[in-house]
Amino acid sequence: MNSNALETAYKKYYKELFYYALSLCRQEDLAKDLVSETFCRALIASDTPKESFKFWLFRVLKNYYIDLKRKNHESLNFSTQESFLSEDAKKGPGNLYLLKERDRRIYNHVLQLEPEVYREVLYLYYYGEMKIKEISITLGLSDTHTKTALHRARKKIGKGLKEDTYEF
Repeated sequence: MNSNALETAYKKYYKELFYYALSLCRQEDLAKDLVSETFCRALIASDTPKESFKFWLFRVLKNYYIDLKRKNHESLNFSTQESFLSEDAKKGPGNLYLLKERDRRIYNHVLQLEPEVYREVLYLYYYGEMKIKEISITLGLSDTHTKTALHRARKKIGKGLKEDTYEF
C-alpha cells in the first residue's frame, strides 16, 4: 500500500477506528495504540483488499486486540466497572466527541454491556454507521447471529437506560 493512500485512509477512518477500539478496551491510551498498530499493519500488508478496506481495517484492529488480550490478560483489566467518562476522563480528547450529557450516559451504558459482542454490534451499528451485512463481515459472524446480538443488546441497553436516574 502506498503512503499517500494510507495517509488518506488514516484521515478518513482514524476517528471511527479509535472509538471502536475504545468500545473494545475502554482505555483511551490502549485504543490509540490499537489504532496505530492497525495502520502499521496496513502499511506492511501486501494483500489489502481495495473494495472492503474499511472493514478489513476494523477486522485487523479486532484481531490485534484479541491477540493482546490473550497475551497480557493480567495487565488488561476488561472487567472493570469504572465509568469511561468519570470526572478524570472528561479531560481527555476522546470526550470531545461525546459533548452532551445524554450522549455520554448512553455511551457509558454501551461500554458496560456484556458480553463483548453486544458492545461491538451496537457500536458498529450506531456509532460506526455500518449495516448488518458489514458488521457480519467485520466481526466474522453470520447475519442471523449479528441481528440476534443487536436485538439482545438493544433490549439490554434499554433496560439499563430505564434504570438510570437520568431523564431520557
